[in-house]
Amino acid sequence: MGASVSQKQTLEQSNCDHIAKVLEWGFDNKQDFQAVKWGCTKCSIESDTPPKGLEEVFIDHSNCNYDPCFGCKAKNLQLNTGDAARPVADKKWNKNLAFYRQARADGIQPNGTHPVQVEAAYKASETLGKAYDGGTMTRADKVTKSVASIMKETGDI
Repeated sequence: MGASVSQKQTLEQSNCDHIAKVLEWGFDNKQDFQAVKWGCTKCSIESDTPPKGLEEVFIDHSNCNYDPCFGCKAKNLQLNTGDAARPVADKKWNKNLAFYRQARADGIQPNGTHPVQVEAAYKASETLGKAYDGGTMTRADKVTKSVASIMKETGDI
């Protein structure tokens, strides 16, 4: 699986030009969240102390008003479910339903609320010469002139 604890090198013992990464996060005695285990992206060494030069990292946020860093952008996020719990956003949902409501107001009964289904119902109504009814007629996307003539012959419309 990996080197045993006695075989592992520390950051100071290796000849690698290390690029530090945090392997594990934890809490100090003041309950501040911080890195507790460090490693290298180039080799497999691990250490409980940061590599030299990274003991204290200061991030300058003085320019974040003009060119915000990721952390400054993320702190302004508002986390709530909103539209995330639904596959369609409210704005799009309301637009789709408005199209469906218009079809219903025109006497057309589409097979569903999706705009493709509503548009197919409008085309079927035009082909049939009367308002399409998805509850009693064949699927709207299958209605052609030949299907419409058969429906008229059989008395379905």
